[in-house]
Amino acid sequence: MGFHFLGGARITVLASKTSQRYRIQSEQFEDLWLITNELILRLQEYFEKQGVKDFACSFSGSIPLQEYFELIDHHFELRINGEKLEELLSERAVQFRAIQRRLLARFEDKTPAPLQHLDTLLDGTYKQVIALADAVEENQGNLFQSFTRLKSATHLVILLIALWQKLSADQVAILEAAFLPLQEDTQELGWEETVDAAISHLLKTCLSKSSKEQALNLNSQLNIPKDTSQLKKHITLLCDRLSKGGRLCLSTDAAAPQTMVMPGGCTTIPESDLEERSVEQDSTELFTNHRHLTAETPRPEVSPLQGVSE
Repeated sequence: MGFHFLGGARITVLASKTSQRYRIQSEQFEDLWLITNELILRLQEYFEKQGVKDFACSFSGSIPLQEYFELIDHHFELRINGEKLEELLSERAVQFRAIQRRLLARFEDKTPAPLQHLDTLLDGTYKQVIALADAVEENQGNLFQSFTRLKSATHLVILLIALWQKLSADQVAILEAAFLPLQEDTQELGWEETVDAAISHLLKTCLSKSSKEQALNLNSQLNIPKDTSQLKKHITLLCDRLSKGGRLCLSTDAAAPQTMVMPGGCTTIPESDLEERSVEQDSTELFTNHRHLTAETPRPEVSPLQGVSE
């Protein structure tokens, strides 16, 4: 069965004849979420009507973080480009007004004086201002589309993690609050720094490995980061700790019993060298660069779910 989105994307759903799985494939990673989520909802509704109480979809593959990180990098690059374009536009606008003042002073002077090519300079600066304004507007449109794709991919990653670790509705809500805190991002407050702060909070509270991590304070001010390396490291670490039995909760009972200092922002997480090496090794094996998504059910008579993107 195939689906064709209005935006041009094509998604195909294949049913396996031997392994009792579904395969969902698409050219773009973010396009998989809508069909995958709808398929799960319809399977749940169907088996609920059939009276199957223990139906459950599961995902046994690796979380495709590499494809997700590519979308994060593209979105962050557009944010940086927008910031640079706005700075250039502001500089050219100041220059344009300065040239205008000098020309007005020449015209108001009772003694005529040569313009010294100020009119040519004014015309050139005006064209630069218009071109930069068009570039800013185009970048804003691209940024909006990129953020929409990023949100769709984030929904898919959350869905796969929930199937992978069999998370409850409350745990899924915590992940959604951490990964989807904004309806839209701006230059002043963007997705990257907000999500990094939220994930850092989870890593230092319910997913902390020691009381030392819980006692660390976080900065209360959120600023646009220099790059996305720290955010990607924290997302990988979050998946790694979930795979090792970590639990998402709002209380500190699931973590160490020591008193927790509530953070207000984001800072670097100090892990030991041993943990750093283990995370890198585990993430290499667990989160490989591929584009296939799998999910299956425990009962042989129940059709499982699998999704694949190229």
